[in-house]
Amino acid sequence: MKRTALFGSALCLAAALLLFPGARAETMPRLDETPVTEDVPLTSEERTEQLRRAQQMLIDLGYLTGSADGMLGPHTAEALRAFQARNGLEQTGDLDGATLMALDAMAETVQSAREIQQRLIELNYMGGTADGIFGERSQKALRQFQAMNGLEATGELDDATRTALFSEDAQALPKRLTGGDRGEKVEALQQRLAQFGFLSGEVDGVYGAQTSAAVSRFQRHLIEQGYGESLGVVDDGVASAVTQALLFDELYSSYIRDVAPGDEGSEVLRAERRLNQLGYMDMAPDEVFDEYSVRAASQFRLDARIGEGEVLDSEAFDALFSTNAPVAEHYVPHDIASGDSGLAVKDAENALIAMGMLVKLPNGKYSTEVETAVTRLHDYLAARNSENAALFEDPAALSMQAQAVLQEGLPFVQELSAPEDEEAVSHADPDEVIRLQRRLYMLYFLGRYGADGIYGQTSAAAISAFQAANGLPETGVADRATQERLFSQDAVCDMRPYRIEVDISKQRVFCYQLSEAGEYELVRTCICSTGLGNTTPRGIFLDGFPVNRWHYFSKFHCWAQYSFEVEGNIMFHSVLYSEQDTSTLRTGSVYALGSKASHGCIRLKVEDAKWLFTNCKRGSLVILIY
Repeated sequence: MKRTALFGSALCLAAALLLFPGARAETMPRLDETPVTEDVPLTSEERTEQLRRAQQMLIDLGYLTGSADGMLGPHTAEALRAFQARNGLEQTGDLDGATLMALDAMAETVQSAREIQQRLIELNYMGGTADGIFGERSQKALRQFQAMNGLEATGELDDATRTALFSEDAQALPKRLTGGDRGEKVEALQQRLAQFGFLSGEVDGVYGAQTSAAVSRFQRHLIEQGYGESLGVVDDGVASAVTQALLFDELYSSYIRDVAPGDEGSEVLRAERRLNQLGYMDMAPDEVFDEYSVRAASQFRLDARIGEGEVLDSEAFDALFSTNAPVAEHYVPHDIASGDSGLAVKDAENALIAMGMLVKLPNGKYSTEVETAVTRLHDYLAARNSENAALFEDPAALSMQAQAVLQEGLPFVQELSAPEDEEAVSHADPDEVIRLQRRLYMLYFLGRYGADGIYGQTSAAAISAFQAANGLPETGVADRATQERLFSQDAVCDMRPYRIEVDISKQRVFCYQLSEAGEYELVRTCICSTGLGNTTPRGIFLDGFPVNRWHYFSKFHCWAQYSFEVEGNIMFHSVLYSEQDTSTLRTGSVYALGSKASHGCIRLKVEDAKWLFTNCKRGSLVILIY
């Protein structure tokens, strides 16, 4: 039997979204026109079930709290009267047919609202649960969805918005990232922030203070662009869904204003960071668009094919921060001086090393060793009446012209060979010999005490080894072809089975092994403790070898496992023990790993010291300490 006849049309959802109750800080619902019902007698059980359903709808609409128990008590009657008053019905406090039909119609709207909310939740535009109350929270989420999907951000559900919302192409938002998060998504976020010039720190996949500050800088930038008002972006250092969506949008433009010569500020810093990242700038980014910055920006414009000019306008900004921005073939040159650091300094170091003027592992820092090498070069050129000597009179500065001369190298002077009689005196130019010996040392063919200015059998043997490694006849004579190869930056070093690098600044030991392809591959990274102060010598060491399974340091009354000599009393070895017994481990030496703590030796974990002791034999490795 037909118990209740409900008829009429469904409300327009776009209007109904604004009609939900004030019990949850929303507007109370109202139905201005409610269809009439035809009441049919119900059984008591049916009446109870109908009342329970009505109570649930009143709860969903915010008129009633508690549970739906199917009993018409005072709270339910009060809720019914409130609903009836809101919707122009007779305020009976009873569940008559007109009231029930109005509730059903409104419930239909609530269900539609729930579906919209659930879809917005699925797409990460809002959190929480779908409660069917389409208030400010839901409208804000809908506005964000509309803005991110190319629709007018009204917060109302028109036909175009509904179609887009439930389509497979709907643009979802990523889940937010915040302090303490880590992993690939954080790393991708950092890379993108660095691309836009907001992050200058390390890309490590850890959402720390630097990442939070970079996100905050980006958010302030978005707010200045007007996204705070349109999309609700706030400056809190948390990579919200909207923040990430804008950051990763390939169509997003970060342009705010032009940057012209002499300008200062955060936009200059951002542009310089990107120019530095792309290899155009070699100097540290700052907030001043000076002469060097302008030259770098001008070169970028040419490479990006957007025309000549000294101003970074909107077209240049968009090209600069795009994913496919051109990478510089070479940084824009500039003068360098003592205290500077960067690629230009490192190139100068490598050129001085190749000339045999500098004995130092390059690190891109214009140090006193570089000054000494420049002085050597000046004296060498002056002694030969070279017109280029004047370029190197001041050892604390190298002009762009001087750097260009460095890259040209030095001309061949004379052939060098050892006397047939070992006791005979060599008449070779000592300056040429010691220059050659320095270069052999830096290529691992000659020990660091072999640079004595005398071309004897030791130097001849080193030249023969160099010639063999570089595809030249093994004569032991430093002829023109040998020297031209030796003093070039393409010279091949002595490729020993292992290369062990000790990075004092990082307190790490990096172990490389020569592969079958003839390339060094990193096979082990070890935490270490080097000497306090500068007690661990820096340089290249060629004669390292394993010494003792257990080693006693009488001066310090302690033991260590797997000692491996670097040079003299400087060794690799394990952490310390009070006796030749593993149970007497000095735990302080373990806790000190990662910081300077020794008297010059290089302490390692036991397993790392054992690996070095077991695998590397005398003559099989080169040790680099820097």
